[in-house]
Amino acid sequence: VMLAPFASLSHLPADVWSWSMLATLGVVHTGLMYILMYGAIQKLPTHLQGSLSFIYPVVAILVDVVAFGHRLHPAQIVGAAAILVAAAGMNLGWTLWKSKTPAESTQAIK
Repeated sequence: VMLAPFASLSHLPADVWSWSMLATLGVVHTGLMYILMYGAIQKLPTHLQGSLSFIYPVVAILVDVVAFGHRLHPAQIVGAAAILVAAAGMNLGWTLWKSKTPAESTQAIK
């Protein structure tokens, strides 16, 4: 709605088939995705919810490559790899640095 004033209305679909496909894409596919995703969010741990929400754009890009044959730019490949590594690290408990235990923190103060 906020971007509607910037939309070009000169290239709207003219036939019923295009409008029905657009409605199907918006209602069925997006609606089904949200129902499944938010249904799963209630049952998943928080760290897994975050990982899945980051992986969603990577899956969309892969579907675009497979279904439509689009070629990825190197920056997109690096970005997708970074997302996947970060999601794996979050789920596997990787840390960039060793955190101090509460006992070590109090010893450093003394």
